Amino acid sequence: MVVLISKNPLVRKIVEGDFTNDLVEMLLNKQLPFTDLDYLESLVYLLKDEGYKRKAIAILKDISNTVKSDYMEKKGINQRVAFYLLIEALSKNNIDIIVKVVNNQYLDVDFLKKIAENGNSEMLEILFENQIKLIAYPEILDIAEKNPNLTQYLKGRISEIRDYYLTKKDVEEISEEDVFECVEEIVDDEEIVENIEESVDEVSDEVKKKEKKKKAKSILEAINSMDISERVKLALTGTKSERMILVKDPNKMVASAVIESPKITEDEVLQLAKNKGIAVEIISKISSNREWVKNYSIMLALAQNPKTPVKDALGFVKKLHDRDLKNLSRDRNVNPVVRQLAINYMSQKR
Repeated sequence: MVVLISKNPLVRKIVEGDFTNDLVEMLLNKQLPFTDLDYLESLVYLLKDEGYKRKAIAILKDISNTVKSDYMEKKGINQRVAFYLLIEALSKNNIDIIVKVVNNQYLDVDFLKKIAENGNSEMLEILFENQIKLIAYPEILDIAEKNPNLTQYLKGRISEIRDYYLTKKDVEEISEEDVFECVEEIVDDEEIVENIEESVDEVSDEVKKKEKKKKAKSILEAINSMDISERVKLALTGTKSERMILVKDPNKMVASAVIESPKITEDEVLQLAKNKGIAVEIISKISSNREWVKNYSIMLALAQNPKTPVKDALGFVKKLHDRDLKNLSRDRNVNPVVRQLAINYMSQKR
């Protein structure tokens, strides 16, 4: 099924080609009770038809940049619609859309390749800010090198990335101790079923842990044989177990790539937000993600984590329920500034 943000059933009919000529005529004459978002997602799918293309483009041009920009920030956006907006942004020098494309972890790598191929110098500068994707997909660098707008500074950046991240060299290993001390969080019961004859519900905790250690060790050995670029790419594309091991990588670029994975779930994010031993860069990325902090459990975990940036933690405290605010005001393990704010709020409420 085609992924759409719009919930309008007429939009889905148009996108899936299940429409009458009358419906299309009403669409192209803006006679339907559609929002700008509805028009955006439906009209892009009419562009392949030469008979509709001219009118469709005219309406698409009139859709506000605010609607288009907001669209490019979302998680479940339609890749075809997003690619149209990217092409339009490249032709109109719309830097705002380019920034959103580079920062949206759920978009395919082809979007970044298109910027590398056709972007101007400012767009290329923005592209190079996403160093994780450049390391995971070095073909982006190859494409950018052929772009006549590539500056000397960015040519130097390419050399640095290749020298530091893309050449074969000894890479520090992730220790078994770091992995085995939290093997229950890394490997789920479902992942060890194939190695156990009885159903998982009937197996003792000791046997489960043994099998989980075996599974984790196998993954760890494979990861420790990889170079940095391979680890970063696996962090973006791998399984939950691989992500939960890679987040412990001594190289901060590898660990940070985990949080950039389009596959990461809110349950995993919550698990990381609760972890007081996790790198501060990862906690900072979680706390700055507007979608994730809408989840109350993640927001609470961040307020309790002393590694959360103070300015973010203080904002979370103001949104806590009374019971959690009370617990936070008594918790000696949280940031003292955050705890004091919780105490102040409790006093005000009393």
